[in-house]
This record gives sequence, C-alpha cells and structure tokens, in this order.
Amino acid sequence: MKCKLMLLVFLCAFGASAQETNVDQAAGLKRYIGEWVSTVSPESNEVGAQPDIKMVNVPKMEGTALQVEVFQFRNNAYVSILVELINHDVTTNKIVALGQNEKGESFSGTGSFSDKDHWLMTDHDFNGKHTQTVSFQFFSDNEVYLEGKDNTGKILWKTRYVKK
Repeated sequence: MKCKLMLLVFLCAFGASAQETNVDQAAGLKRYIGEWVSTVSPESNEVGAQPDIKMVNVPKMEGTALQVEVFQFRNNAYVSILVELINHDVTTNKIVALGQNEKGESFSGTGSFSDKDHWLMTDHDFNGKHTQTVSFQFFSDNEVYLEGKDNTGKILWKTRYVKK
C-alpha cells in the first residue's frame, strides 16, 4: 500500500510539473514593440483609411521595457489618451505596468504570458481597487486582439491592432 501511495504521489508531482510552461516573458513583451493601428472592428483585420486608435510602443532597456502611448483620432488629429511604461521584472518574472489615462487616473498592472500568444494583465488603481483585466491574444507578430473586462467578467472594451 505504501508503495502504491508513493507511486501515486510521484505521478501526480511529475504530471503537474509537465504541465507547467516556461515562457520567456521578456521575449513575449518584445512582440508588442512598434507602431500599431486599430482595425475597423475587433472581429476584422481590415484597417480603415483613418484608424480610430494608434499605439506607439517604443523599446527601452534593450527591449525589456516599453514606453507606450495610445492616441485616439478626434477632430482631425490624434490625441493622447493613455501613457504607460510596461516592463519585464526579472525578480518576479512578471510583466509589470504603470500608466495614466487622459482623465489623470493612474494604475498599475501585473501579469504574464501563459504561452507565446496569450498575455494577461490585471490592473488596479492606487487605492488597490481592481480596474480591469486585459487579455492579449497574438494571432501573429503583426496582429493582436485585446479585451478589457471588469472583475465580474463583463467586457468593458475590445479592439484588434495590426502593426504598421
């Protein structure tokens, strides 16, 4: 009986470790570098003549950090609506973010890539309140779908970007 129990413990431990993935978080973040524009709808990869959203992600620190600025087209000009610093933290092996929206609301986020194409970030305000969870699904190095949800799972926004 003891032998069977030990064998069961060994198999469970081996199975659990086999399911863990070791994703290179810094490499995943580097895929987000560049200038991106929104598509005509989240369900399409077609880009209109004047994209509603433009995002510029400038690499810093050899690409392990990104300076992000998001613009929205309003009154015939692109207006900055969000600035953010996103980086890979080697201590925790997480992706961390610090940003501010156009209302002046600041937030911090923490997350990681579960595999090379799926990235999840959880954002909080500076009172500790969950503001949103953002999922990123890379269809390729040049196309990514983003979806923001509240803590009940309700979709707050969604968009698809293609790299210019």
